This record gives sequence, structure tokens and C-alpha cells, in this order.
Amino acid sequence: MYTNSLLLFLALSAVVQAQQSAPPLPGGPGTRNGQSPVTDQRVEEVGDGEVLRITASLVSVPLTVIDRQGQYIVDLHQNDFRIYEDGVEQTIAHFSNVDHPFSVALLIDTSGSTAAFLDQIKSAAKAFVEQLRPVETVRPVYFHGEIKSLTKVGTNDPELLRLAIERMELGPIDLGTRLYDAVDFTLGVLKPERGRKAVILFTDGENTWGKATMKSTLQEAEESDIIVYTLQYGDMPPQKYLQQLADKTGGRYFKAGDINVIRQSFAGVAEELRRQYVIGYYPKESSPRGHERKIKVKVNRERVAVRARRSYTYKPVASQ
Repeated sequence: MYTNSLLLFLALSAVVQAQQSAPPLPGGPGTRNGQSPVTDQRVEEVGDGEVLRITASLVSVPLTVIDRQGQYIVDLHQNDFRIYEDGVEQTIAHFSNVDHPFSVALLIDTSGSTAAFLDQIKSAAKAFVEQLRPVETVRPVYFHGEIKSLTKVGTNDPELLRLAIERMELGPIDLGTRLYDAVDFTLGVLKPERGRKAVILFTDGENTWGKATMKSTLQEAEESDIIVYTLQYGDMPPQKYLQQLADKTGGRYFKAGDINVIRQSFAGVAEELRRQYVIGYYPKESSPRGHERKIKVKVNRERVAVRARRSYTYKPVASQ
């Protein structure tokens, strides 16, 4: 339904500087603290063209609207949207339009099984960071049996990012792959940051050991306001975990067998992030902590498709 130019899929980054992490390069401009998908902060946040007062558990839903030709619809306003939770229409308390800055984590698998693709992935990643604007940041992380963050914070310095990406190394085969731990750490790093956030995850989908689990990371992703785009490369069959990770966060899953697909995916990432709307609302109904709630977004425009997460797990932050 969507053209190859839309083969975007963002971001999974961040990293735990676990065992024997390589010393990080000095970071660039830091990211700002802020809201998580379900927040309970008593602050007023002012961003580019938006004013938001958070006083209770605000649910934040990033989304994109695309026509039948695969073009982004960027001229919509708050009154063009309606949002429902468990079938009950909600009052939109916050709305931001497109073309806002974002933070991305590039999370790249460099375990031994990915050796044939590593140079191609590095090349595509470098091309992606060259598209950044000064207000947008990337944090490159790679993992195998260890998880290594290559900058202390997200940065928008193209040369610093190029050098960091070049430093990504293959891991020893005997160290295995800590995919779930890498996802867990990355979500944790991005969670406190303000604004639009995404993870772009490149992996063959194999996890051999670690503390985190498939279940725990999927639940953590569903409770966050971070969009995860997963790109599976290699010869393994499609991995259900990678598909669910993207689906639960409103991202996309791609199976890439060659460099062309990888490049197409990276090429569309920045544009998609800048073309997102964000809708926020305070749930009308209460429910037990940990309860899954269904989300549906409708738009007052014919022959278009809305892509957004379809559910979230109700887990409000305790009042400060």
C-alpha cells in the first residue's frame, strides 16, 4: 500500500554501556528532559509552536497520515482528528503538527552472524545522519555479547557521528547476542527525553542470552511513547518479536535481503519523523494499572490512511 520511498523505519538506539564498553566519544548538544507517553508531571512545557501543560496522566500518540499515492498529508489541524480509547471518544488536550525536531537511537547488531552486512549498514547509517538538521539528534549504539554506546548523549554533529559509526566492530562469536538487553537499555535511555523519539533497530533477530526477555521488552515498549522501526536482515525467517516491537509502538517492520532496501529504509526515516502529528489526551475512564487499552484515530479526510499505535498499557507515573 505504501511505496518504497516510504520504507522508513526508525530508530532503536541507545545502549547500555555494559561490560567493557568502549569509551564514548564526547557528546554533542544534549537532549531535553520531558514527557513520557503516559506522564504525571506538573510542569508547563513550551516547544516550537506548542504549549503543553501536563497535570495528570497524559497519553501521547504520535501518528502519520498518508494518501493513496504514499504522500504525507501535512496540512491537518486539531479539529480534523478524533481519537478513541476502548471505543470511547476522548477530548484532545494536546496537539502538535508536523515538522518538529526528533531524537533517534540507532541500535545496530554487530554479532558474528551479521558480518556480511556490517559495511553496508554503516554506509547507510552515515547517509542518514547527513540528513539531520541542527535541532535533531542521534545516539549510535551497537551490540553483540556487550552493549556499547558510542556517544554520551544524542548529538547532531555529522563528523562525530560518522566517526562513531565507523568504530562499530564485530563481536566475538563466543559472546553471543544480547538483543533484548540492548532494546531494554535503549528504551530506558530515550524515555526521559522530551519531544519525538524513535529507535531504528538493525538485527537478524537472534537473542542468545541476557537478563531482559521478549515479554518484558515488548511490555516496556508498549508503555513508552517511543516509536520503534525494526529492520531484519540476513537469511533467518521473519522474526515475530521484531514484528511485534514495531506494531506495538506504531512503527514498521522490514525484511531486508540487500543493501538497496536498507538504504531506502534509512532514506525515508528523517522525513517520516518530521511528518508526524502528536495527539495527547487524558483518559476519561480509569482502569487497573497494567491494563491494556485500545486506541483508534480517525481523520476528517477521505482516501487517506492513519498510522499510529493501536494500544498502550495503562501505567501512570506516581505523582511527585
